[in-house]
Amino acid sequence: MELVTFGFLTVHDKHEKKYATEIAKRSSHYNIQCVRFKPTNIDPSTLKVKGEMYDDKINEWVPSTFNIPAYLYDRCFYQAGDQLKKGKLIVDWLKKNPQTMFLGCGLPNKWTVYETLKKDSVLSSYFPETNLVKSISHIKKVLLKNGSCLLKPINGSRGNGIVAVYYNNKKVTAIYHKGRNKQKKEFHKLSRFDIFCESLLKQHTYLIQPLLNLIDAHGYPFDIRLFLQKNKQGQWELVGKGIRKGYYGSFLSNLSGGGESISYDEWLTSLSATQKIIFESELQTICERLPLFLEENIDHLFELGLDIGLAKDGSVWILDINSKPGRQLLLQTEKSLEEKLYHAPLAYCKYLSEQK
Repeated sequence: MELVTFGFLTVHDKHEKKYATEIAKRSSHYNIQCVRFKPTNIDPSTLKVKGEMYDDKINEWVPSTFNIPAYLYDRCFYQAGDQLKKGKLIVDWLKKNPQTMFLGCGLPNKWTVYETLKKDSVLSSYFPETNLVKSISHIKKVLLKNGSCLLKPINGSRGNGIVAVYYNNKKVTAIYHKGRNKQKKEFHKLSRFDIFCESLLKQHTYLIQPLLNLIDAHGYPFDIRLFLQKNKQGQWELVGKGIRKGYYGSFLSNLSGGGESISYDEWLTSLSATQKIIFESELQTICERLPLFLEENIDHLFELGLDIGLAKDGSVWILDINSKPGRQLLLQTEKSLEEKLYHAPLAYCKYLSEQK
């Protein structure tokens, strides 16, 4: 079989280097050569790339110049900053290049994803009512009507920029996270809250949703992360599940925001036999329908992280969908999956090359 070049796209030199290295260590079994590079390191005049090539003789990444790889694994998050914006433009160009194939093309912003999934009557029932924030008065109208709401950036990740807002006794309280630290702002006048909202909307375009009651019996916020990937036959499968538990008084359970990881099987013991059957049936429906519907209506994908909420009344909610999910939760709670997680991108790359 012809040697296949597999390119791991990064945003900076240390970005996910351990993950890329673990993949590269196993690449010789698939007759694959692994390289790492930043999209901005492609020379537009020669189409040569300056990056690193994995040398399996010395088990190290070596500075190298090479052609643009035929297969690309994009793990970059393109947010603020000129270099990241430039990187996204280059990646968009690579996606149109007939000589390159991405393992997965990723997802657009949360609003576009929501609008797409709304077309499926089954999947749409798992989403809380979601609207695009049109103005500050729009936020206040929802807040005064419901007493609370959740503001979520359409391009956010890892809980960044999410704000929980409460209205009680003519006082507005906004709670958000900065890393692991919870921030709280109180406004005794709605005009003061207007200024806060104005600042938010200058930074991001926001979605507004109801603030769901997603806490466990002890008052801790939690959600269920489902990790889905395509296997060596190109078929979707549910690789693993884990629980993310936030700290008391928070509304987020992201690990980057100070949450802890819990084994799914351990958490499942807190449900009754009937609750288990109903809940796992709901998860199966989501896993069977959602990836295929996204691919049919948006673009081809390789992996997905689905964040699922279970409310006290037993209702199941899709909270977030991530096409570049982390593996920290599974590596902490299901150590037996480690080899599978590191082999998966290579096995799927081999499948794609054989199909081509």
